[in-house]
Amino acid sequence: MLGGEAYTAVAKAVADNALDTLGGDGAFRDGPAAGEGLCDRPLRPIDTGTELAAGLLDLAAITGDERYRDAATDAIEAFAGAWDRLGVQVAHYGSVAARLTGGDLVIDVGGPAGSDLHRAALRIADHEAVVVPDADGIEAGTARVRGSDRSPATTPEKLVEQVGSVADGGE
Repeated sequence: MLGGEAYTAVAKAVADNALDTLGGDGAFRDGPAAGEGLCDRPLRPIDTGTELAAGLLDLAAITGDERYRDAATDAIEAFAGAWDRLGVQVAHYGSVAARLTGGDLVIDVGGPAGSDLHRAALRIADHEAVVVPDADGIEAGTARVRGSDRSPATTPEKLVEQVGSVADGGE
């Protein structure tokens, strides 16, 4: 995540509007429930719903607001029995479902975006990880895998060890 609190505020406003406008019954609609639209009735496409769910999971990790995680869970659960209708979207759907069931890899960095530890976190983390620069409660010049019992990492090498330990199930 880049841009600090100003961008987080915008992301929250967009997510809140999407939840109010497109949410309501698990799967996200492709437009408002009533009024002008491209179709005579709203559809619930799995691909864009999965993208929104992934973004909501990132936002939940960054803000700590569980309502975003709950909305992502509802969206993924809405298609849980649709295995026979899933095409290429199944890969991203599976990725988001894995994050919901197995937890997120969140790396909190005590420094700005672009710092050595921040760049290291982006390099070593997989595509499902959330990297938070200038994270609250993290000492400057350190980084830590959220939920880890290990001491905060002070070098990219130590951060690689910490992420590897968590990824291997060592914590």
